Amino acid sequence: MGSFGEYVKSAISSIRNNKGRSFLTMLGIIIGIAAVLTVLIIGDGMKATVNSEMDSIGATSISVSLDNTKTDKTITKQQLRDIENNIEGIYGISPSTTDFGTVVGRKGTVDMYMTGGSESMIERGQIKMVHGRYFSRSDVDEDKRVVVLSQTAADYIFGYEEVVGETFEMDCYGLTSEFTVVGIREDNTMDKAYALYGGDEVIVMGEAPFTAVADSFGYDVDSYISSFTIYLDSVNKDEVLSRARSVVENILGLRGENAVKISSGSGFDQTTESILNIITSVVAIIAAISLLVGGIGVMNIMTVSVTERTREIGIRKSLGARTSSILTQFLAEAAILTFTGGIIGMAFGMGISFVICRIVDFSFVVRPELVVLVVAISTAIGLFFGIYPAKRAAKLDPIEALRTE
Repeated sequence: MGSFGEYVKSAISSIRNNKGRSFLTMLGIIIGIAAVLTVLIIGDGMKATVNSEMDSIGATSISVSLDNTKTDKTITKQQLRDIENNIEGIYGISPSTTDFGTVVGRKGTVDMYMTGGSESMIERGQIKMVHGRYFSRSDVDEDKRVVVLSQTAADYIFGYEEVVGETFEMDCYGLTSEFTVVGIREDNTMDKAYALYGGDEVIVMGEAPFTAVADSFGYDVDSYISSFTIYLDSVNKDEVLSRARSVVENILGLRGENAVKISSGSGFDQTTESILNIITSVVAIIAAISLLVGGIGVMNIMTVSVTERTREIGIRKSLGARTSSILTQFLAEAAILTFTGGIIGMAFGMGISFVICRIVDFSFVVRPELVVLVVAISTAIGLFFGIYPAKRAAKLDPIEALRTE
């Protein structure tokens, strides 16, 4: 044989002359490639959808706290504002305190968790106002005793939901304080869980300025805060993380004391993505077994082809065909079969994954490098499993081959 092009032409001619056998050979590769590609595309779509949903929840958060084993300092209200003003690219910061007390409502006495924070708590993204407004920066700065209630809290305390402007008294640690409702937010999962937590002992939730909570229940607002949360867009996370520690240490005078602890709220995102990656990988490995089966099918069919064409091989070798020429021809045939099967499997895989992604409402994400890799792997499988029959054909003795009927 002459050039490589002639080997390819001969391989294509052989494939065309045995269309049924060639299709069956490719079928295992087609199924394997389609299965692997479908799993990987759906996995990417699932991750993209989950990440999109988490981004739509709202801000990413970074927690900052002081290590009380290394410092006895606390964070004042003014220092919180200074820290907020010196970190670019954030929505705001908020300390978080929770006090537990009781409220006498129209449905009886209910237990209440009152969360104290800044106006930036609305950036958590889990808050949807249904009536009124969230408390403002001026409410925080002026220590106004205003509160945002959950729908469940409003119903248990007042007997109905739209209660903006109403007041109630909360008893906490033997101190009683009156709060004015400025807004009602939509119930979240925690509200519903706490409402059922104690059976007849209902627990409801409210949120108020941390300054008002401190003033109402006997705290010195400048001496009890040792931690706060930064709310920011996820795209600014790395930049804020690198700057937050320096800003806090400078403002609090803690440089060099290693007393400021920073933890990123992205840990959940990373854990979720790791879990999704593991699931996708495991399923892809299972699907890849079908590729192995397809490769073995290539080897079997090519072995049969060598047996059927023994006399032809003998004639060609007796006419001067080199062993390397015979080897190259059969490898070319195996590569063409698996490459073609890979292309068809790629088309099927993308089509099936597109339909599934639309049905389950996942993003349809196709990485070009992934498609190229899968097709390359299918071709490599053909070459690998074609080596044995190709070598067998190349090593045939021409005299013995010519005797074959």
